Amino acid sequence: MYGYSRLEKNNDIVAFEPSDNMSINGRPVNDIVDGYRQLSVSGRGLIGREVKTTSIAGRRGVWIEEISEPSRVLEIKYQLEAKTSEELREKFDKLNLFLRTTNSSNLLEVTFKDEPNFTYFAIFNGADNFEENSKSIVSRFSLLVPDGYKKSRLKESVGQIELTGAFEVIPEKIVVTTTKTTNVVRITNGRQTISFTGAYDANQDITILFETNEVKAMYKGRSILSELDLFSDLENFKVRNLDTVSATNARVKEVKWRDERR
Repeated sequence: MYGYSRLEKNNDIVAFEPSDNMSINGRPVNDIVDGYRQLSVSGRGLIGREVKTTSIAGRRGVWIEEISEPSRVLEIKYQLEAKTSEELREKFDKLNLFLRTTNSSNLLEVTFKDEPNFTYFAIFNGADNFEENSKSIVSRFSLLVPDGYKKSRLKESVGQIELTGAFEVIPEKIVVTTTKTTNVVRITNGRQTISFTGAYDANQDITILFETNEVKAMYKGRSILSELDLFSDLENFKVRNLDTVSATNARVKEVKWRDERR
């Protein structure tokens, strides 16, 4: 059942907040745009897999060529009220700007009141057209979640990985500190290895950042991707539950990752 809670001020009811009220970048939308009210949300439930098939003459059914995980679209139905047309325009301008205020990866951080520990990283990708014949508008907008997953709050350790919702995830950051002057530093999860060959002083950090659009490897403020050994699996490096990230000629200073659920 979809529930609303009363928000009161000086014993007067000033708004009704839904049980799954949405926040973007840590702030409820109704706190940013006065007169905004979330009516419903769709797209948070089951989502099927995409299956590419081919029919073969003389054979029953189809041949499965490829199975992949699709993106997810969250659709928000809302009401926006104002006292004048001018005020309504200002509120739409404010909502438009807010839905475009992204993080460093150009994504919105979307959370819901009934699941505060998980975040959808999304982009504002659509809105309904409507007739502006009233100062109380009911409409919809959509948010695209590119990978379709919701992410937990950032977790951190010195190597030990804990996952409860996902089989494996890409870490967000790995930092190792060299234990001696060396020409080789290797980082492994027990299955995959990231190896650098160069000149590395003792007690210096090597930082790997697994960002949305690219992977970076830094040493003393400079990129060392050119020092990555050919057999390294940098872009496909993933961690699983109970993995221990370890290093050769270095110690693991920190590993950061997010658990995820479909």
